Amino acid sequence: MSGLRWAAALLLMLGGFCAGDARRQGLTQRRRALEELAGLLARLRQEIGYRRADLGRLYRALAAGYGPASPLGRAMAGAESFAQMAPPGALRSGEAACLAECLAALGRADAGQECARLEYYQARFERFLAAAREEEARSAAIDRRLGLAAGAVLGLLIL
Repeated sequence: MSGLRWAAALLLMLGGFCAGDARRQGLTQRRRALEELAGLLARLRQEIGYRRADLGRLYRALAAGYGPASPLGRAMAGAESFAQMAPPGALRSGEAACLAECLAALGRADAGQECARLEYYQARFERFLAAAREEEARSAAIDRRLGLAAGAVLGLLIL
């Protein structure tokens, strides 16, 4: 019986460690998605401001450029245009709403107004990205340890 308790305690410790690691990986995916979105908004601003690119053609070209492994590539693969694109799943609700708002109104104004709007949203996503990087840095140092500690405490209760 004692051996089973020790095994259960070790499994709880391992589970806690994995839970902490899963949280850290989620934060990394969110940061990557925000980095890709900040890059997308910068590219859109350049294409609209300097080349006056057609949004339909630009969407197809950009969608082909992102791989299926990237969060933005998966989001773009499921839509036909910027307005139909669903936000990547790793984003929080406020970030997803901000992206949906930005993309829904894309192409409804002249190039100068579009560039001003894109600059505004680009600045917002840069702030989201800075907060995500800070949270990920804090998480990298503590989440696994906290998960392991919580699992160890539960394991001690079993013993």
